[in-house]
Amino acid sequence: MKKQSPVKNHRVSLTLPAIIFAILFIFAAASCTHLPRPVENIGQSSEFLDGGKNQPGAKDRARHTLTGKRPFEWWYFDGHLDTGETFVGVFFDPNFTNGKPGATFSLYSPDWKKMSVLQSLQAEEMKSSTEDVQIACPLGFVRRMDDKQYHVRWNMEGVTADFKLTMTAPGWMLDGQDESRDFFWSIHQARNRIEGAITQNGQTRQVKGEGYADHNWGRKPLNEITRDWVWGRIFSDEYTIVYADVDYIDPAMNRARPLYIARGDKIIVGAASPTVRQRDFATHPVLKRHYPKQVLIDFEEGGVGAHLNIRFKALVEEVDLLTVAGLNPFSQWIARTFIARPVYFRIIADYQGDIIEHGKATPIAGECLYEIMGFE
Repeated sequence: MKKQSPVKNHRVSLTLPAIIFAILFIFAAASCTHLPRPVENIGQSSEFLDGGKNQPGAKDRARHTLTGKRPFEWWYFDGHLDTGETFVGVFFDPNFTNGKPGATFSLYSPDWKKMSVLQSLQAEEMKSSTEDVQIACPLGFVRRMDDKQYHVRWNMEGVTADFKLTMTAPGWMLDGQDESRDFFWSIHQARNRIEGAITQNGQTRQVKGEGYADHNWGRKPLNEITRDWVWGRIFSDEYTIVYADVDYIDPAMNRARPLYIARGDKIIVGAASPTVRQRDFATHPVLKRHYPKQVLIDFEEGGVGAHLNIRFKALVEEVDLLTVAGLNPFSQWIARTFIARPVYFRIIADYQGDIIEHGKATPIAGECLYEIMGFE
C-alpha cells in the first residue's frame, strides 16, 4: 500500500497565514470605520430650552488657558464677496488635527473652484491674548478694533487677504456652557459687512461683501467629544440665522441644537431646542461617509417661529481629516481602518421657509451654506 503524505497537517500549515489575514480583514471590514447610511437623523427636545440672548464677553472671545488630554482652539471667519468669490479663513492655537498652531485660508471662485492653503507654526510663533481676541503670527492677525469692528489679515503662500469686518448682527454665547464642559462655542459676529482687498499673483482687487465670525475651543480630541455635527448659517434680507445639531458622545451632555435668529441688529431667538431633521443622505464615493441633502428646521416659542427647508445644491469641499493631521501614510491607514475616518463636507444649498413673529409670517428664500463634520 502506497504511503500517504500528511495532507491534513500540510494544508493547515499552509493556510494558517491566510486564515489570520482573513480574520483581520473581516475585523477591519466590520470595524467602526464602516458606518451604515442613515435614513433620517432627528434632533428634538420634549420642551423648550432657552439659550439666552447674551453676546460673548472678552474672556469668551480670547484664547483660553485649557488643560486636558489635547486642548484645541480656533477662530473662524467666512464671507461671500461682491466679486462672486467666497472665502474661509481660520486661525488655530492649536489645531485640533495636529496639535500645532497655524492658519488656513481658502478662496472659492464664483464657480466654486478652490484655492486653499494650510500652514502650521511653532508654538512660540503664535501670539494670542487671554484678555480679548488679539492674534498675531507670521501668517496674519486678528485685531478687535472696538465693539463692532475687527481687522483680520491672512498672508499665506501667494495670497494676502486684508479685511475690515463691521458687525451688522450681534454675536451670541449660548447659555449653559459652564466650565465643566469639554467643548465650547461662541459667535463673535453673526453677520458682518466686509471691506478690504485680496492680492494674488501680484494683483490686488478691492472687495466688499457679507460674512460671519465664530470661535470654538475644547479640552480633548474632538473624536472623543462628538460623533458628528451639522452647522449652517443663512443671510436673508434683514434676517440672520445660525443653527447647529451636535451629537455628543457623553450621555451626560445634552445633545446641543443651538438656534440663533436676528432681525437687523436685534436677537429675536436664542434657543437650544429647535427640531432639526437631516434627510436624503448621500455617500461620498471615496471617503465612504454620508451627508444629508436636506436639512429641515422647525421652532416656535413665545410668538416667534422658524420653519426652514434647506436643500443640497453642490458639494464644494470634501476633506479626509486624517490627511491634514500630519500622520504618515501607514498611521493614516491604521486609523482609517481600525479607529475612525474623520471627514469634513461643505455644502452650498437653496433654502426656503418662513420666519414668524407674533402671527405674521415672512417668507424667505435664497442660497446658503452648511457643513458636516464627522469623527466616527
